[in-house]
Amino acid sequence: MQKVKQLPKTIKLFNFAKKEVKLYGNYKISNLSRLSEIAKNDREKVEVDLSFHLENGKTPCVQGIINLQLVLDCQRCLDALKVDLKVTFNIAFVRHESQADNLKDKYEIYLVGDNEELETKDLITDEILLSIPMAPSHDFDCGLKIDKEDKVEEVSEHPFDVLKNIK
Repeated sequence: MQKVKQLPKTIKLFNFAKKEVKLYGNYKISNLSRLSEIAKNDREKVEVDLSFHLENGKTPCVQGIINLQLVLDCQRCLDALKVDLKVTFNIAFVRHESQADNLKDKYEIYLVGDNEELETKDLITDEILLSIPMAPSHDFDCGLKIDKEDKVEEVSEHPFDVLKNIK
C-alpha cells in the first residue's frame, strides 16, 4: 500500500489499483473550473481522500470522500446559500460494459474504454456536481416577499371585449 499526500494531475487507474495507492490532498474551488462557475466562494478548500484497489483481481476501483462547503444561489430568493457537502463514492472503471456484470452493486460504473489515465480534477468535479441538489434552497420559507401595501390591483379586462363593438 502506497500513501501519497499530493494529488497527481492524472490518475493511472491500473497502476494505482495494483499498488493500492491512497491519495489525499486539497484543491481550491477556483482550481476546479466547472465548479467555480456556480460557486460564489472560490477560495474555499476541497478536501479529497481517494483509495484505489482491484476488485476481482482485475477491475480498478476507487473509494473516495470529498468534503467541501459551497456557497450557491438559492433558487427561491437568489441570496447566498451555504451547502456543506460530504461526497462519498465507489467507482469501478471498466473497459467494456460486460465487465460490469461481475461487480457488486455498490459500485458506480465508469466506462473508460482503452484509456488508462483520467484527469484527477475531472473525476473530483464530476462527483461534486452530481451531489449538488438540483434546486438548492434555504430550509425556511425564503420566497419572494410581497408587502400587503404593495399589492397591485388587477384590471379585469377580457380579451374578447373588443369584439363586442364589431358589427
